[in-house]
Amino acid sequence: MSFVKVEKNQSSAPSEADLKKAMTESGGTPGEVTGNNESRKLTFTGTVNHTVYENNLIKIAKGKRTSWNFVWADSKVSSPAV
Repeated sequence: MSFVKVEKNQSSAPSEADLKKAMTESGGTPGEVTGNNESRKLTFTGTVNHTVYENNLIKIAKGKRTSWNFVWADSKVSSPAV
């Protein structure tokens, strides 16, 4: 399970629709969005370049580089060596 958390810095967190649209345009498949104007978390699948997503979100949500803080959690499932 991978997710990105977008936290308010200078602007409220972007809307659910903006988060999902930016994820789709960045090559990921958006899942569930939780949170409020302080912080929203979007789960996703696929391989997403963090910088591409952040730039797409800034463009779509009409923000600035300093509008939000991003927290990424990308995980890959692997089998333990036996």
